Amino acid sequence: MDTFIDSSWYFLRYVSPHDTTQPFDSELANHWMPVDQYTGGVEHAILHLLYSRFFMKVLHDAGLVEAAEPFMRLFNQGMVKRFGQVMSKSLGNGVSIDELASAQGADAGRIYEMFIGPPEEDVEWNDAGLNGVVKFLQRVWRLVLEPESIAAESGAPGADVDAVALRRKVAQTVGKVTEHYDELRFNTAVAFLMELANTMQDYLQRGGAQGDGWMAAVETLVKLLNPLAPHVCEEMWERLGREGMLADAAWPVYDAAAAAEPEVTLVVQVAGKLRDRITLPAGISEDKALQAALGSTKVSAALNGGKPSKVIYVQDRLINLVP
Repeated sequence: MDTFIDSSWYFLRYVSPHDTTQPFDSELANHWMPVDQYTGGVEHAILHLLYSRFFMKVLHDAGLVEAAEPFMRLFNQGMVKRFGQVMSKSLGNGVSIDELASAQGADAGRIYEMFIGPPEEDVEWNDAGLNGVVKFLQRVWRLVLEPESIAAESGAPGADVDAVALRRKVAQTVGKVTEHYDELRFNTAVAFLMELANTMQDYLQRGGAQGDGWMAAVETLVKLLNPLAPHVCEEMWERLGREGMLADAAWPVYDAAAAAEPEVTLVVQVAGKLRDRITLPAGISEDKALQAALGSTKVSAALNGGKPSKVIYVQDRLINLVP
């Protein structure tokens, strides 16, 4: 009963768990159903998913629910392995959540599990990788609450980041992280957040002012990281003196104008083969891109000094010249 009956409609019970008069409240079920996102192992496709769909269709035909399908979107995640085998109690190769939370923090475990690899693929747990995530969170903490300690660090600073470059990186990160969260590509979302933290560190070490632009970057970093590290981000939000809970704060809005690069690297091909890469102003027209491409000695040699019969141009990315 618990495996093939109860597990086939439990999501309907969730909408009215304390109702003692009926299995579920149809009005509430119609309000909330279908489920937006279903995530589970691939084995669910022939077990839980199959039975849940059957139950919903029967309940729909009986007039108890309006939705005929229980789930809007399905995602099958990979398995986490350790020592070459899937983690399991019987093999004794699991990781103690209590010990992990006590030693490195629950947020570090959450981020590492998201960062370890593409969520649809099997991945291998590595304690060294977990330690890297801990260092990342410690650096974020300092960026947000102790920026002076990073600005005063000895050693050669990294990339030359001014206020404009910082604002551009923040805007780009909002767009990328938001998109990748929506597409469940959490590992790349974490990578983008790490890149933003690096840029913020370079900005401080280059003597960047901690004014409104800096605080906007700090708040954005905390908001974007919050879904993966809610405990430490909520703590940082409170220590920043912001009103209300971070969980209730508005999600950052993508600013396409601020995210635009002033220059781009254009790939130049001749008959589909890479011949050169040239740096040009972003948004350049096809005519000007063609003129710049023909000015390349490598491209000219590939065309034997002639002109292309056809030009395929993808703005800000690629130009392909067909002899």
